[in-house]
Amino acid sequence: MAQIFNAIDTYGELFSVVAGIIHSVSDKAKKVEMTPDSLLVEELALDSLDLVRVIMLIEDRYQLTIDLDEVPKLKCVKDVTALVDREVGRSAA
Repeated sequence: MAQIFNAIDTYGELFSVVAGIIHSVSDKAKKVEMTPDSLLVEELALDSLDLVRVIMLIEDRYQLTIDLDEVPKLKCVKDVTALVDREVGRSAA
């Protein structure tokens, strides 16, 4: 796994950051215990604009750019976490 900057160096910590960002965007997500397998649309009630907002907040936090073509591929929280892990690894290289 790529070494993540901003004191994030484990997948679990990265998941916590992603979950926190999702919580900040979705009122329904705040009421649900989020797991890596939580479905973004069905369980957390995120719509496409919410997903774009999540991506924008992640980009701001990690100073990176994520291709918006990746957004439709994101089905659950672990997909978002894996995308961030991959993109942060690329930007650190």
